[in-house]
Amino acid sequence: MRINSDELLSDLVADTRQMIKTAERDFGTLSEEDLLMKPSPGKWSIAECLEHLNLFADYYHPAITKAMEQAGPGRTSEEFKSGVVGNFFAKSMLPKKRGMKLGSPGDKNPTKTGVPDNVLKRFLNHQKEMLTILGKARKHDLNKIKVALSVSTLIKFKLGDVLRIVIYHNQRHVLQAVRVLDTLNSED
Repeated sequence: MRINSDELLSDLVADTRQMIKTAERDFGTLSEEDLLMKPSPGKWSIAECLEHLNLFADYYHPAITKAMEQAGPGRTSEEFKSGVVGNFFAKSMLPKKRGMKLGSPGDKNPTKTGVPDNVLKRFLNHQKEMLTILGKARKHDLNKIKVALSVSTLIKFKLGDVLRIVIYHNQRHVLQAVRVLDTLNSED
């Protein structure tokens, strides 16, 4: 995939803003009890979907920020060219893709880590922080900076691919949370 770097970042900003809007609109008036309600045994609640994303943000936001700080500012390429494997992972995270179902690592699985009371507030704060990160990314080369994946620090992808992976993964689980809400509302 080849795309203008500013266009990619603008798309990711729009995606993130839409997730903030969805979370505020759909989950903002729910009680903690409602957020924790499961649609069925073995399925995640809204709070678990959001906490899963919070746990990933706790890793990726500092890792991305550190990689950009270490590289220093300077964009040498106006075009982002996705890596083959990075593009594969990013596309596999898109909500519409059903082919690749990954189990959640234990330290990112809210059924094992628990869900704090402020899960929605943390999620919204993380998304606003991502908007700041995306703004800072405009001053960097999305091709040259590498960020280690949370599952293995030995595997590194281009900054542009990591941003896509994180945001597409967020979209996937926000949509999952919306489906949970729809299921719970249809039971009323």
